[in-house]
Amino acid sequence: MIKPSQSGRLIVLSVDGLRPDIYRAAEQRLRFPNLNALEKLGASAESVETIYPSTTYPAHATMVTGVPPRTHGIYSHLASLDPTEKARPWSWFAAALRAPALWDVARASRRRTASLSWPVSAGAAIDHSIPEIWNPTAPDPHSDFETPARHSTPGLFGEVAKRLASLRGKADPDKLRGEAALYLWNQYRPDLLLVHFVWYDAKAHSFGPASAEALTALESADEAIGKIRDAISTDPATALVVLSDHGFLPVEKEAAPLVAFVQNGLFARGADGSFSLRRLGTVSAGGSLAVYWLERPSADDRRRLEAAMDQLQAAGAVQEIIGREKLEVLQADPDAELMIEAAPGFTFSERMEGPLVNNSPRDRGTHGYLPSRVGMEAMFTIVGCDIAARKNLGRISIQQIAPTLAKIMGLPADILASEAKPLDLR
Repeated sequence: MIKPSQSGRLIVLSVDGLRPDIYRAAEQRLRFPNLNALEKLGASAESVETIYPSTTYPAHATMVTGVPPRTHGIYSHLASLDPTEKARPWSWFAAALRAPALWDVARASRRRTASLSWPVSAGAAIDHSIPEIWNPTAPDPHSDFETPARHSTPGLFGEVAKRLASLRGKADPDKLRGEAALYLWNQYRPDLLLVHFVWYDAKAHSFGPASAEALTALESADEAIGKIRDAISTDPATALVVLSDHGFLPVEKEAAPLVAFVQNGLFARGADGSFSLRRLGTVSAGGSLAVYWLERPSADDRRRLEAAMDQLQAAGAVQEIIGREKLEVLQADPDAELMIEAAPGFTFSERMEGPLVNNSPRDRGTHGYLPSRVGMEAMFTIVGCDIAARKNLGRISIQQIAPTLAKIMGLPADILASEAKPLDLR
């Protein structure tokens, strides 16, 4: 029997955007048999409190480091503060992490590591890695294979692609990732395998978190989870973790704070109609928007920003303006001047033209709100030897995940920078 202090293997499957109530709902349980079966077989959180803003890249960074964004340095999905940039790079590269990740400490302990499309893993010291990265100018990142191949472990992308050739054009991204994960597991038997499923999140954005399209996408992830669980069922040394990074909320309106910023002269406009930076930078997280002074603002700049905030509040788009003091409490981006929290039913875009509020948004679901907002809860379930069945872990912090996984692998308690305590799984 594997004790938490001994060496264990881990497969960690992240279902992006999955709220626990989505698959636990009585009327949906038959559609997601594997997610619900795992909760009976192992220990599960009622909910997981995520980070701010509640978005994929900073949350996944916290999952593998055990520290908040202010410590690990990944504050948003974007690596650029310039909303006028046509193709903004994302926070793809592990070199940006300012705290050790699970793959670092596992490899330092001579454990074999593997990852598949895990955010913020490009260039990481992972033995078998196909990172999540794409060309930002590509119209569809799911069709860009050259970029992840170039940043993968040499030869690995082609090796896996050859194995999955029969599924190309016939399967959604999560089915492909599930089959690729099985290949990595069977071929290399890593001590730590990290996999990121994305199809539910994509459909929840487009159609809403409880839409028929999103639930159909979740069925694909559930099926992949079941296949992976079956593949490791005879291996008592391996624990299976299924988790998510944040929740999701439906939206009815899209507000464009940058329209108000433009109207108040905070961005420059050329003769050809194009926009360029002055002193203000922004990053939208959907449910919130971060504002940055790129140069020291004048008193007039501050008045212009205040006037733009008044416009947004008058339009009913703002729940709260979060200043530096609260951002410090939330352990969020120390460089942000402020963050704007969207009102219920609103999502923020970085559109710079058109109406301030659009009643027909492109997306019908989003996240990025405060972690205390109902609906932003993530999920966590773990199954394995010496892990209690049907154990309710209550509401946990996303920062507890990495120390818990390190403990399962038998790594020293102080090997990560996290101050969070591991979960009691027995």
